[in-house]
Amino acid sequence: MTKLKLTASRLSGLFAIAMTGNLMLPPQALLAQTMVSPAFQKEAKKPEIEQQQVQKKDTTATDNQINITSAGAPDPLLRYRLWPAAEKRRNASVDAIMSRAIILTIQASNSESGNNGVGETNRREIQEWQTMPLSQLPIAKVKKHVSQYGFALDELKRGESLMRSDYELHLEDLTTPELYGTLLPELQEARHLARVLALRARTAAAEQRWEDMIDDCRLGFRLADITGKRGHFLISRLVGQAIASVMQEVIEDAITQGDPPNFYWALASVPTRQIYETQDAIDFEGSLVSRMIKTVGKLPDTPIGEERARRKLREIMESNAALSQTLAPAESATTQLLMGVFTIAVAEQSRQLLANTAQWKNRTEELSNSECVLRATVLEVKRMRDAWIAWSYLPDYLNEKYSVERDKLLNDAQGSLPSPAKMILLQILPAFDSVTAAELRGIQKHNLLQTLEALRMHANQSGELPTTIEDLHPVPALQDPITQRNFVYTRSSPTTATIQRSPTRQGDLSTELKITLKGKP
Repeated sequence: MTKLKLTASRLSGLFAIAMTGNLMLPPQALLAQTMVSPAFQKEAKKPEIEQQQVQKKDTTATDNQINITSAGAPDPLLRYRLWPAAEKRRNASVDAIMSRAIILTIQASNSESGNNGVGETNRREIQEWQTMPLSQLPIAKVKKHVSQYGFALDELKRGESLMRSDYELHLEDLTTPELYGTLLPELQEARHLARVLALRARTAAAEQRWEDMIDDCRLGFRLADITGKRGHFLISRLVGQAIASVMQEVIEDAITQGDPPNFYWALASVPTRQIYETQDAIDFEGSLVSRMIKTVGKLPDTPIGEERARRKLREIMESNAALSQTLAPAESATTQLLMGVFTIAVAEQSRQLLANTAQWKNRTEELSNSECVLRATVLEVKRMRDAWIAWSYLPDYLNEKYSVERDKLLNDAQGSLPSPAKMILLQILPAFDSVTAAELRGIQKHNLLQTLEALRMHANQSGELPTTIEDLHPVPALQDPITQRNFVYTRSSPTTATIQRSPTRQGDLSTELKITLKGKP
């Protein structure tokens, strides 16, 4: 998505410095920010977990070869489960246990750092364990590291079958700056716990303890779901999706680096739409945008006058300034000066915008410059908020095809200065492409893993890979969610084939898997 860039050539002097600073959140806020777009803009602020997985796949883009072995369905079919069985699920809140697991994670992390002096070298080593081949995993060292988090993992396990989440932050009592300054440090700890859990699952896979591996991956998917629901924020969803992706990587490594049982039906049991769904969070954050103009109230059909307009416009600017703590509302002289320059800079384009509405057509001369800017800002905030939410109601796979029309209101600056509404909302609303890509990427990986397991099941019956993906038997392949069709599959011999998925982001090169069937059915 095209971003508006405020440069000295277009915004000079105090106006440029103040407005640019006013749109930037401090670095410490970005580390645990809850809802604003820096977590999504061009995916530049992906959670650490997701960055690791993307880096791993991109480095193998030119030589993405995997081996699989044949494996029939388990008996019974759901011997391996990646989601709690229906009879084990309880309609009880998981939040207290989740909070205890987070606290125990913090204690274990602090103890580990204090006792062992964990430095950058050790951190890099631990990070390498997440992606190195299973055959090279230093089992003893990994187990020692994971054992320090035993209490946290045991506590998380107690909450696995508690399916209700009542995590409530009472955000309705917060001001706009407080809302956008809300931090969720528990998300970072959930990511940390997920990494530890993934290491334990990888160790089980390396030792071919498949039941233990699946138990840990199932707990990881539950952690992903629980984390994604903490606070209704998009950043919560993103971290939950990243945790689920880490569990997918463990399963992929087990499938392609060993000779495990078939996990087709185990994967089928995971409610991917529930874990990767973002619509509720989009609706929630869209409602928070309305708070940016809540202080204005309902504007009448008649002019309100210069003084009232200036006062209301000042309230919006002070609220926006407080988001980044660049300008304090108490600094009235600075705010007054900024507002005056601001009004002059955008008054004419605001008047033109209002002139194109039915309400103010041929009536803009009745409005002062301040009231033009105020009314145009309120109108654009509503238009852009509604456009962002309305287009999100369409299926994700349609976003790319209609992206030009979808982004029209956000991108069309018409060669003029960026409007106040655009500057406010580009700070708050995430980019469409980043939100939908994160959702589609997770579902695509899940469907691809299930399709690989379908190939293994077919090979177990026939002794070879299928001629076409439509020939799969006894279970079907799943579709690429981006194209809504089967993954592109080409067999080159009875034991070799390629399977290709759609790119999920710009620069996504690792889209083709070269498959070799090893062993005998």
